[in-house]
Amino acid sequence: MSAIRVAVVGCGRMGRERASAATQWGARLVVACDADRTRAEELASRYPGCLSLADASQLDWRTLDAIFVCTPPFARGPIEIAAIAAGVALFLEKPVGLSALHSAPILRALQDRPVPTAVGYMNRYRNSVECARRFLNEAQVLGISGHWVGGMYRVPWWSRRDQSGGQINEQCTHLVDLIRYLVGEIEEVHAMRRQSDEGSDIDTAASINVRFANGTLGNLFYSCLANKKQIDLRIFSPGGMVALQDWDLQLRCDDGLAIENNPPPEEGPIFVKEVAAFLNTITSDGPSFIRSDLADALRTQQVIDAIQTSLASGSRQLVLSG
Repeated sequence: MSAIRVAVVGCGRMGRERASAATQWGARLVVACDADRTRAEELASRYPGCLSLADASQLDWRTLDAIFVCTPPFARGPIEIAAIAAGVALFLEKPVGLSALHSAPILRALQDRPVPTAVGYMNRYRNSVECARRFLNEAQVLGISGHWVGGMYRVPWWSRRDQSGGQINEQCTHLVDLIRYLVGEIEEVHAMRRQSDEGSDIDTAASINVRFANGTLGNLFYSCLANKKQIDLRIFSPGGMVALQDWDLQLRCDDGLAIENNPPPEEGPIFVKEVAAFLNTITSDGPSFIRSDLADALRTQQVIDAIQTSLASGSRQLVLSG
């Protein structure tokens, strides 16, 4: 079988990660595209025979089997819809857009012409998370408490709400998606915010209460004012606590819990594992290896949207679905 032909649209940090992961898997990068032509050319220069483009409308879909869309949230929509219309498998970076409403046309296009999709919630692929999930499927969850604390991204669009969707949308979405994956669907949120100064677009901190559909309660804290990442999720059960900590979500639990305290180490970088699951799915007639597709990621986006509304209003918000 000839190598899978892939394109990367958006050649920033994550575009470079996806290109590297795909080629490590065995795919061939045939197009690097970025509105900043210099960045596209720099990425293309690393891969023999790779074309660089500054305009995604110039993509020849007949030459592609899969595409990685790594553009900022505000740029989502036209590229994804064109890929779906062409029958090209689609990998999107998180978040899927500025809001669920912004992303709805992509889902409608997908319903008309299904293609494999994946969204970059890489934490679902960690061995530690799978180990915790197996335990929680059998255990009663009393509640959860977590935080995701980091620094500001130094790219122009990140601090603009109309381009990033806000910091909850851009960073805290990882934590929201993780608790959905581990505990279940969220039906209600209530959040408070702290902004950097009067009139600023940046939410420097947020405290979020959540109620899951199964009745479980939880609270989350987010901030972008730290000098380093500080990540922790604690899940409480009658027999003790399960914790996932730091960027690689190392698993720790109380003594006596019937859970593997030392899950198998990852065989390589998490982005390679995640991309391999996507590419293996599009080359296989068997079950999907993808743990976050577009439809599921939109449910995470709906929770984020409810949190954003609660931050602005100060009131409880039900999570819309459908």
